Amino acid sequence: MSKEQPIDVRDMAIIHRTFRAGYTESARLVRAAPAPSPERVTFLADHIDFAIAALHIHHEGEDELLYPKLIERVPEQAPMTEEVEHEHQLVKTALDEASAACAAWRQRPTAETGEALAAALDQLNAVAQRHLDDEEQKIVPLAAVTLTQQEWDAVGKHGVAQIPRNKRGIAFGMILDPLDEADRAYMKGFLPLPVRMLYPLLIDRPWKKYASTLRTGT
Repeated sequence: MSKEQPIDVRDMAIIHRTFRAGYTESARLVRAAPAPSPERVTFLADHIDFAIAALHIHHEGEDELLYPKLIERVPEQAPMTEEVEHEHQLVKTALDEASAACAAWRQRPTAETGEALAAALDQLNAVAQRHLDDEEQKIVPLAAVTLTQQEWDAVGKHGVAQIPRNKRGIAFGMILDPLDEADRAYMKGFLPLPVRMLYPLLIDRPWKKYASTLRTGT
């Protein structure tokens, strides 16, 4: 299946930036606090668990709503599509290892368990970066000429629906944080009108408070 006019798939690379930066930052923050307070351990462990869950959710949506359609509609590209999809399992293994290391650090926060967690996050980042590169270079362009805009947007909506309501503002703040003004304006366009109108209260203020705690300590 091929479309004369590609759909808008710009949001995928933007979402990927959150994952590209998040695990590196988390590893750095864990290493920066070899003797963290109990409050700091809880905050950072919760943050890391949330970042791990977010990538699981992202891939679950792709496995359900993206890859099967591409394989069915573009069978001649199926080997390439399946190869990239199978990378999800490698990422999942790295996510599970990072999750286990985070649980160990949460339970016994020592320099040794902290370094083990940071190393697991480094490994997760290395595996994820390669996959995100493949997805952006091979899968996203194929989706742009294969899916309808409604089908593509459903992948993002699936992810939002899986995030707890009380964490959606923080999640969107994380996405917007590394972006320039043009990309921020583009992503804000996905928000429902009432949320856009209350953006300073619902997203900007909570995110700034969260980011300050994340980056300067509890």
